[in-house]
Amino acid sequence: MNIKSIVIGIVIFIAGGLISSYLLKDYIQDLALGELVGTATLDEKDSSIQVVPDSVLKPKELLNPENKAKNIILLIGDGMSISQISAYRLINGGANSRISLDQFPVTGIVLTHSANGIVTDSASSATAYSTGKKTNNGALGLDEEKKNLENLTETLDKFGFVSSLLATSEITHATPAAFAAHVDLRWKTDEISLQMVNDSIVSTFLAGGRSFFLPEDKGGKRKDGIDLLDQVNSTHILLTNKEEMVNFDLSRKGKLFGLFSGEHLRNIETPDNHSTEPELAQMLDFALKRSEKFIDEGCDGFFIMAEGSQVDWAGHVNNIEYLKREMSDFDSAAEWALEYAKSKGDTLVVVTADHETGGLLIEPPAPTKYEGNEVKISFNTAVGRGTHTGVPVPIYAYGPGSENFTGTLDNTDVYRAILSALDLGDSRSSCVAN
Repeated sequence: MNIKSIVIGIVIFIAGGLISSYLLKDYIQDLALGELVGTATLDEKDSSIQVVPDSVLKPKELLNPENKAKNIILLIGDGMSISQISAYRLINGGANSRISLDQFPVTGIVLTHSANGIVTDSASSATAYSTGKKTNNGALGLDEEKKNLENLTETLDKFGFVSSLLATSEITHATPAAFAAHVDLRWKTDEISLQMVNDSIVSTFLAGGRSFFLPEDKGGKRKDGIDLLDQVNSTHILLTNKEEMVNFDLSRKGKLFGLFSGEHLRNIETPDNHSTEPELAQMLDFALKRSEKFIDEGCDGFFIMAEGSQVDWAGHVNNIEYLKREMSDFDSAAEWALEYAKSKGDTLVVVTADHETGGLLIEPPAPTKYEGNEVKISFNTAVGRGTHTGVPVPIYAYGPGSENFTGTLDNTDVYRAILSALDLGDSRSSCVAN
């Protein structure tokens, strides 16, 4: 520490009598440039509560793309913003390396607030992506008055599209549920799963979550007593492990549920199951091949939403190794989607996030040590109890219609930009048999 600065502080204290010993202690600590910040909790951080004024949302003016897309792949990295991407890039390959997300030619930023909060949850943000409307935190597929909103899979079904929903969480989790269900609270998983099985027109569901289809007396989490897994097994196609998915006969039609674990994939409490669970890129490959088969037999195009669910969870528990693993899985899926789109020429790929989680920081290892190849990567929304933040998230795009994903977008604009990329023509009957 600079001795001269300490002496000056002591002289000021003695001469003026205006600085207490407590303030002198803070002064010396400040000169150390925040060595104690790493131990701060959420309540101890420097902060300022600001009241955000009301304002009117103005939809972004979109271009009418000359070249239209036939297919849409939407990848959502739950809890992922620039910091998570930057941290993964640094850890994975170094400051001069590039990851798959860096290969997308079109980029922008997305504002994520919900109808009733500056900081959104996954349900309201995913609803904005799936319906183009703001809703309250916790709601899925409903507006602020709890009225049903037509979601993207339902809209596209009217124009001959086949849809798939993929996630590394349980399938009933907020983001996939926003594209298939309409409930006032995301925690109503019994109702969400019932709607997915009985009402949704989505053809392919791939994720974890078998426990949410089983009643409690059979080891599941359902409180309504319904054995929905037995129903799925008798009326739909049910896959329970990666090998069944890899060896699946694509000529088989009908709604398909791939439920590869009791809860989320790669659960640390069930390590023996990990080898039987697919990666997100493998699920995407399967959904793409199945979608192409539907198109061969009469569908006009496909929509796939694939979520890297657990980037968010790594932020909630403040775990860098967890973040690294989940970012790797998500980035591999983005690479798969980009290569597919490049080979086809008719597919729009959009990669974004619902919100940021954890307030991730990338700092020097010591307050003034800017040189060298060491960095301190830390979560800034409290140790062990990370939460969402209200910072914008990035968006990446490639393919026909990608020109509308530049600049600043609201999350509701993303829905509109996806539809603007498509030449929907006249509505028609569903191409997917119930």
